[in-house]
Amino acid sequence: MKGMGVFLFVLFILLLSTTNGQYYHQFERKGSYARILAMGSNDYMADPYFITMNPAWISKYDNFVFGDIGSTVSNNFERGGEGQFIGVNLRANRNFSFGALFTRRDFNGGSIAKLDPFGLVEETNATIGGAPVTPLDNNVVLLGAYTSGGHTLALGVSYTSSTKENKPANGGSETGTASQFGFNAGYLSSLSRQLFLDLGAYIIFPGTTLETQQTSETSFTQTIIGARARAFYYASSRLAIVPVFSFFNSKGSAKIGDQAGVTTTDLPSHTAFSIGVGVNYKIGDFLLAGGPSYEFSSVTEPEISGVTPKLTRTRTSFPHWKIGAEWNLTDWFIGRIGYNVATGTVSVQNATSPTTKNEVISTDYSPVNGGLTLGVGFRFGGFSLDATVNEDVLRQGFNNLGGGGATFSYLSASYAF
Repeated sequence: MKGMGVFLFVLFILLLSTTNGQYYHQFERKGSYARILAMGSNDYMADPYFITMNPAWISKYDNFVFGDIGSTVSNNFERGGEGQFIGVNLRANRNFSFGALFTRRDFNGGSIAKLDPFGLVEETNATIGGAPVTPLDNNVVLLGAYTSGGHTLALGVSYTSSTKENKPANGGSETGTASQFGFNAGYLSSLSRQLFLDLGAYIIFPGTTLETQQTSETSFTQTIIGARARAFYYASSRLAIVPVFSFFNSKGSAKIGDQAGVTTTDLPSHTAFSIGVGVNYKIGDFLLAGGPSYEFSSVTEPEISGVTPKLTRTRTSFPHWKIGAEWNLTDWFIGRIGYNVATGTVSVQNATSPTTKNEVISTDYSPVNGGLTLGVGFRFGGFSLDATVNEDVLRQGFNNLGGGGATFSYLSASYAF
């Protein structure tokens, strides 16, 4: 059944792509993470959210301020929120654009704006005991782009750090530090009248150290690389076919010091990739974007001699459907709907002895409680406010009219000037 759905989707693309191609590389200066969420966590559309993966997008969203107000931290009305960040992009002249992102550790994007993706600080503290290392926060990302002849090259850099010193009155001081340096690069190009290319890659280096007077130094280091490639092939002024490929890999090591010396061990490694193809169909104020993808991810726990063998957990998903639509209900009010579901196979290995292991393989469906998403957008001149909508309001009413939950789940805002 799922194979028939993919076949019909590919047939739909082939039928629509028989029309004459035209130049149509235009991008509206609006959007946000809330928009992406509301449209099924969509990979097949242009949006300022993708600046986090490819810094060259600042040339398309220049003179632009955007950010996330985020989601509530609890069911109560209180200040703050999860996922908040702010970004600004400015055009210096026809060739150069500059931007900056100010993100926190709960940032929902990726690349160099994401802090400590695999919890190196938490793993360090769990290994040492207590909390001698302070988690990273308040990341700063600086971006620059150069555009010429339809081609844009961009670079980005980020850095943040933390320090914690403990100086007991009876001696035995210790200093715990954490840091992350990141570098990314991006490329955008109108290669032809029909083809627009989007390439981005990054590398980040999270690390922690603990220095004490009683033991050798302890340090944890990781190297994380990732890349995303997309192409918008315009079969007509309304339809683009959008292939997407993404990849990341993480490796690291730990040097654990004690009074006897230093023990070196590998950290768990992470690998993931996905490949998909979708459509981006726009007519007037209506946009339909989405498609299926194949996804693979794995986590490998290294062998511990005499304790456990190498253990691997993998997940393979196909198809993973990400589909969304948006349309203008009025000049200032936009409606959105999305669908995000996946069928997968999960394999988990567990040690039974220092040299043997069991493996359990099962079918997995996600999300467990449905994949429908709803959203709205408000437009007032250059200002935009986007929100995902708690679909429960359709069943029990808006919160200020008698409902029991939040009306908007996640909020983003932007201003183009």
